[in-house]
Amino acid sequence: MQTVHVDPMPSLQGLKRNRPRKITTERIVGNSTALVLAAFFSLPMLWMVLASVDHSATNQLRVPDLTAEHYWVAVQLENLSAFGNSLLLSVIATVIGTAAAFVAAYVFSKHNIPFKNPILLTILFLSGVPISILIVPVYKMFATLGWLSIIPTGVLLGVTAIPFQIYQLKNFIDAVPPELEEAAALEQANTLQILFRVILPLTKPGLASAAIFGFVNAWGNFLLPVVLINSLADQPAPVHLFGFMGSNSIDYGVIAAYSIVYSLPVIILFLGMSRQFKAGFALGGAVK
Repeated sequence: MQTVHVDPMPSLQGLKRNRPRKITTERIVGNSTALVLAAFFSLPMLWMVLASVDHSATNQLRVPDLTAEHYWVAVQLENLSAFGNSLLLSVIATVIGTAAAFVAAYVFSKHNIPFKNPILLTILFLSGVPISILIVPVYKMFATLGWLSIIPTGVLLGVTAIPFQIYQLKNFIDAVPPELEEAAALEQANTLQILFRVILPLTKPGLASAAIFGFVNAWGNFLLPVVLINSLADQPAPVHLFGFMGSNSIDYGVIAAYSIVYSLPVIILFLGMSRQFKAGFALGGAVK
């Protein structure tokens, strides 16, 4: 008969893992703070969901008198056209900003350029400068050039996201091994081929992150469109949402329903690109 040796150590380790953690003051304070912050974020969301189906919605959190009429108003043609304007603005801003930031991040990461560190510090500073402090000179420039329309405004929204996107993408490109570029150069690949056939496929998680940032930055922007777009028909959804607030009354139910519908494209975009975030860098086996 074979003797089976049982090691008691795993069971002891399991007991240690199952042992309840000691309650400390720091843990109580940390958990309490997290719960308070979660309440501050969740209560407005709960109000929005309940008010969107409340026939007589107010600014108070209460049990709703169920109705779907607010969503019917939110999906009317004139309201959906504002969604189309927001989508056009955000797509232009995302494409312009992400493409420019990707090329710039590659240059800063893989090439030696004069005054690289001061330039990067300047970009870091620019990423924290709010565009609202420049809105007056920007408006005068756009008015002089006749650019008070949706496409130039979308381009400007893309430009405002570039500084932060450069830092996002540079961190991903820094992680790409230089041996891959050297191998491509030995195969007589030029800079553009290296950029789009070697660097681009390996930085898809970074591109997804930068694209989502650029899209959300443009999707939720209110100030630039309301100032830089003359035509009321071209105004995006955030400006159109402001129209539900009258001088004498506020339609809380429609505002809540419209806000929920307005948030769906961002949620869909994030879920659609979530696989890129989980993928990480699959660099194993890339060098042959």
